[in-house]
Amino acid sequence: MASGHSLLLENAQQVVLVCARGERFLARDALRSLAVLEGASLVVGKGKTATEAADDIINNHLPKLKELGRNGEIHVDNIDVFCEKGVFDLDSTRRILQRGKDIGLQINFHGDELHPMKAAELGAELGAQAISHLEEVSDEGIVAMATARCSAILLPTTAYMLRLKQPRARKMLDEGVIVALGSDFNPNAYCFSMPMVMHLACVNMRMSMPEALAAATINAAYALGKSHTHGSLEVGKQGDLIIINSSRWEHLIYQFGGHHELIEYVIAKGKLIYKT
Repeated sequence: MASGHSLLLENAQQVVLVCARGERFLARDALRSLAVLEGASLVVGKGKTATEAADDIINNHLPKLKELGRNGEIHVDNIDVFCEKGVFDLDSTRRILQRGKDIGLQINFHGDELHPMKAAELGAELGAQAISHLEEVSDEGIVAMATARCSAILLPTTAYMLRLKQPRARKMLDEGVIVALGSDFNPNAYCFSMPMVMHLACVNMRMSMPEALAAATINAAYALGKSHTHGSLEVGKQGDLIIINSSRWEHLIYQFGGHHELIEYVIAKGKLIYKT
């Protein structure tokens, strides 16, 4: 759960605190969120340059976050920066992510979406767990991510709704990048249907259905650093699954909409939480 794309920095810690407390509430219903500090968001603060905003995050917000974590008030897993022209440049992104890593946060950030920023190369260098978007990633960035085992979180809904060029999923897969899929659920990509995400990935990004299923499950878990406990049905892992009313699993992706009729049961942590 991210602190949001349009928050002023002075509100970011409050939102992370709410997310962390919400995580404890959701745990009662066998659900869990991952808190992500995304103080480096679209609005960097009134009267601040990106460099000044980065300094503020590094010198004030991250130390406060570390203190809150040490006191047991919150638990944050990842740090995110929007590396983009007009937002945070490569140097500011590097400084924020490195400082987050220094206090124990996993790097999971936005990059190479609207302009080629060399975010993929930076993520590989810093040991990022994952990078989201990557519509404008370079060939060198793809190779670097494959070598570093840095996951690419591709968001076909974003490219579709914003009419961007599609992420080069086939190139990434061919080079050995761990490709994950996400919905990018937010006001400009208002979709939280993973079957629709997988469908668009197959149609627009030329992924096969088995590739899309793996990208939405085990690879998505890997992108969050949770593939050892989530993302596949294996002994010792958390029992999260759905049961569909179909003779073939491919209908979950092949069918264009109407998934509420296809999905009969949802099981989370071994407990039935939904049935039609």
